[in-house]
Amino acid sequence: MKIRRIAFLAAFISGSTFANNNVTLNKVTLFLKGAELQGQAKVTLAKGESEIVLTGIANGVNPDSITVGFGTDSNVKILSTSLQNKTEANKPDNSDLQPLLTQLKQLQQKYTTINIQYQAVSETIALLQGNRLEGLIKTTDLQEAVNFIKTNLVNTLNEQYALQTELDNLKQQIDDCQQKIDQQQAATHSLNNAITVKVYADNDVTLPVMVSYVSTEAGWQPSYDVRVTDINSPLQLTYKANVYQKSGIDWQNVDFSLSTANPSEGITAPILSPWQIDMYNSGKSSFFFSKSEKDYDNMSAKISKSVNPMANNTWINANGIDTRFEIKLPYTIKTNTQDNVLILQDKQVEAKYHYISTPKLDSNVYLQAQITDWDKLSLLPGKSTVFFNGNYIGESFITTNGVKDTLNLSLGRDKNIFIARKRNLNETSKPTFFDDDISQKYAYTIDVKNSKSLPIDLAIYDQLPVIHNKAITLEDVKYDGADFNKETGLLTWKLSLQPSEVKNLNLRFKLTYPQDKENYIIGL
Repeated sequence: MKIRRIAFLAAFISGSTFANNNVTLNKVTLFLKGAELQGQAKVTLAKGESEIVLTGIANGVNPDSITVGFGTDSNVKILSTSLQNKTEANKPDNSDLQPLLTQLKQLQQKYTTINIQYQAVSETIALLQGNRLEGLIKTTDLQEAVNFIKTNLVNTLNEQYALQTELDNLKQQIDDCQQKIDQQQAATHSLNNAITVKVYADNDVTLPVMVSYVSTEAGWQPSYDVRVTDINSPLQLTYKANVYQKSGIDWQNVDFSLSTANPSEGITAPILSPWQIDMYNSGKSSFFFSKSEKDYDNMSAKISKSVNPMANNTWINANGIDTRFEIKLPYTIKTNTQDNVLILQDKQVEAKYHYISTPKLDSNVYLQAQITDWDKLSLLPGKSTVFFNGNYIGESFITTNGVKDTLNLSLGRDKNIFIARKRNLNETSKPTFFDDDISQKYAYTIDVKNSKSLPIDLAIYDQLPVIHNKAITLEDVKYDGADFNKETGLLTWKLSLQPSEVKNLNLRFKLTYPQDKENYIIGL
């Protein structure tokens, strides 16, 4: 049977000379990595077997994702579909490109000429400003020399300014011309891929054909703006998407949605392996217990790396929630662009504010916002830009990995709360020897002052050493009402400070260890 080939543009391009009315890009669903493109065109089929060539397909197509359909009511059967790369069919005439290339060359030549003049003027200024005029000025009149330098320096500086302005303008023109060339070349290359569809029609028919596929040349990353007016107001959280697409075709006025799903992830449910508990025995090999702490750390690092949800720079929703954001208005995103920022949601979030400090490591006090209903916000890990009282504070990172009840957001330092950790020399002692043991006392004072006009809640963190060897003892411990975690040694003071209130916290302890083991003790 003779096969009839019908070529038409399913290019998903609008606004170019190669588009026609029966070719439409209907919808784009953008994933964290990848995008599903959906479009349609009206075709005329003769009775029998035909071959349709859908040209203008995006780059980076996953062949297994291609879906072609004619609707359930049609009498057309799809026999096969295949992806063709680098098809030359219907390649557009790029006659507009040559004038742009000529213009770019002329601008670059002019920029080079002006830049040479600029360098010469800069050298002249260096001569006038330096001490290199002694051999050039043949006069003993100092005032005449000063006037000469002043007049020529002013003229030369004005000339330098004019040349710098011209260079800046030329640079902008070069950038604009290059951008037009890139866009024109992208349009030329956008019709290099095609989908071939073999069909069988019961009779002559004209009807729409729908096609969808997934391209890997697009994606988005979440980011956030965190705005706080004061610690008595709700937090304003703006959820944004940084979109990039290099599909080779423009997404022109399409229905647009973003999904937190990631098609590049597997779709098979995980299976639990046996949970084995064992004890290390030097006579046999054991997977769960290593010969040394270092070996165990190395093994843990390898295991963690193999299951790291951030591997390959892929954003993964640790909560297993697939959220979809629908963009209500038709949207346009040009090919070969990135940092297209979309606002997904902007809402007030109830937060409780408190301050934290770890003066042993850092004498600064940091403000944190605590959010309890964070799981209702569909948050993904992403960079956050923080503003407080209308001022830019800095950048942080929001992550939900390992978060249970409360999500803590960092809001920056507060210079109006002072904290200092000092060694108390009156109670600190040098090592003393008693029988076969060595004892040493450690003592610290933590001074805190709230210089703000509002009361604050402040958590201060410090630590006691965690002893792993019975030969070492920790004694005479005092930590002034702090909460103590025996497993980690963490000390936490939770304070409420009124304006101008000052508090002093004390920490002390004594370590005793065998004299003959002094050189073997780690951590002192």
